[in-house]
Amino acid sequence: MPPSLSRSSLSSLGRCRPSYLPSRNFSTTISLLAIGPESPRYIEIPYTPQRDAISKKDIKGKLPPPRNLFPKRGRDKTSPDYFAQTIPEPKAAHRFSKPADESVAFKRRMAASRRANLREGLAELHRRKVRQERAVEFRSAAKREDREERVRAPQRDDELFTNPTIKSAVRALQTGFIPDPEREAIITEKAARVEALEAIKSEQRKDALQTLYMNARSFITTEEQLDTEIEKIFIPYPQVAGMDSIWDALAPPPTVQDMLSVVNHSQSTAMGYYQGPAALTGKRMKRIAEELTGGKMDG
Repeated sequence: MPPSLSRSSLSSLGRCRPSYLPSRNFSTTISLLAIGPESPRYIEIPYTPQRDAISKKDIKGKLPPPRNLFPKRGRDKTSPDYFAQTIPEPKAAHRFSKPADESVAFKRRMAASRRANLREGLAELHRRKVRQERAVEFRSAAKREDREERVRAPQRDDELFTNPTIKSAVRALQTGFIPDPEREAIITEKAARVEALEAIKSEQRKDALQTLYMNARSFITTEEQLDTEIEKIFIPYPQVAGMDSIWDALAPPPTVQDMLSVVNHSQSTAMGYYQGPAALTGKRMKRIAEELTGGKMDG
């Protein structure tokens, strides 16, 4: 007779069982082996924790704001007087008279239907408006009560016990913003800067007005002046044969190099080189006089 094994020996043998042996799970759930290959759950794929989160839809366009059918200062659109003026009932003779044909009877039924629909629609819209206002008022009152309760609530124990360890700088940050000691000086500096900018703008406006006044002398205001200006500008210039441009017959406009040569007194022509500084000095004196007098001057 073979020797008997103890209960501990049997449990140790059970733990030494190979891992490849099939095991049976005692559960009431359906096993994954029962899912066919055509199912999307045949292969286990890990999902994110928020796989059912609904993304925000990008709705194109913009809806206009709805009309306010019941303004506070308007008429009561649910009163009988309003209905009597808006959709008056037909007169007794017309109401109790027999319609001539089916089309007239159909029009009467449609008119009665429109009156009934308008009454019911306005009444329902008014009830909806009252219901929404009550809901908004209830939420506002709840928020106010919650705020008042939080404001009047006693100090918490953790704040009370840690209050002595808070430094003065941190306490100032908790109560609000830290006042700037140089605030008055900064405000004074900014005010002076604004006044200086306004003074510059005022001088520029005066200079522009003076320039407009001086240039207004040559403005064309009549047809005679226009004809005279046209005759003075559009004249037949005698061009030399073989020249294709007006600048070939007349002198071209001065370039930047030509203007710099006048200032530096380095002209290439003899007449310009030996010309005295009277013309340039006159222009400079005119600019200085304009700056001193604060306006444009005739040249």
